[in-house]
Amino acid sequence: MVTTRQFVNALAKNAGMTTGEVTDMLSHFTDIIVESVKADQTINMQGFGSFEQKKKAEKCLYNPNTKQMRVIPASLTITFKQSPKLKERLTGANKAEEGKEQKA
Repeated sequence: MVTTRQFVNALAKNAGMTTGEVTDMLSHFTDIIVESVKADQTINMQGFGSFEQKKKAEKCLYNPNTKQMRVIPASLTITFKQSPKLKERLTGANKAEEGKEQKA
């Protein structure tokens, strides 16, 4: 797992920026994604993927211990769908690693 701090440090190093600048940029990036998706807009990042809103319906769950029904209210969530280019990059990397393992 990569922590936020590790991600910020790596991005700062690769972009030649300070960690403070990257932290601010990352905060603005997530704010824009959340606000856009909240407004029911899809964010499409070519070569990476898209973020969009998913509406979860209200549902009733039964608790067998208390023998009571519990209502889970309707909610909104963000979904991410990877682009074919990203999928290719990920599976291409895995195929290359598998090829190395098979040759060894």
